[in-house]
Amino acid sequence: MAGQYTQETLKAHFDATNRRLAAIEEQLKRLSDAAGITYSTFVEEHEVPEEVVQLAVAGDQLLAAVKKLRELTGMDFEQARDIVVGL
Repeated sequence: MAGQYTQETLKAHFDATNRRLAAIEEQLKRLSDAAGITYSTFVEEHEVPEEVVQLAVAGDQLLAAVKKLRELTGMDFEQARDIVVGL
């Protein structure tokens, strides 16, 4: 029914959207490399450690990802949160 969403359907939708965005970003990086244009993905640009990325993409581990990023980099909460949400 339109307008009624469960946590599961929203998570599935956001997971699918995130996979599409990751594929688009990867293709953009490949095209940029082929054209000789510098392009950094969001993760590369912010030098996000892989363990933080894994926590963030798990979906239900966003707060843990923010905490880990802060531990590893010394960032303040707002900056770490913005980066993790951008993943």
